Amino acid sequence: MKLEKGKKGILIFLGICILLAGSSIGGGLNAIADSINFQDEETDDPYRMVVQDGIIYMYDTTTGQVWKKADKPDSKWEEVESLFGDW
Repeated sequence: MKLEKGKKGILIFLGICILLAGSSIGGGLNAIADSINFQDEETDDPYRMVVQDGIIYMYDTTTGQVWKKADKPDSKWEEVESLFGDW
């Protein structure tokens, strides 16, 4: 079965469109991966923050002290006695 010239042209055009779309999607995914893996510049700030299960933890990298508070505007910081229980 022979395809007409018009149908062949449409298939070639669709193939090129699929290749261009794949390239565009791949570039977009690469940009997203780069933004996720972006490392912030080192700062002199010794504090790091982590949010887990609605609790904000603040960790001092120089002293090892840890504070926590609920992720609510009216909550207050409290020092964490032990992160790992009775180790």
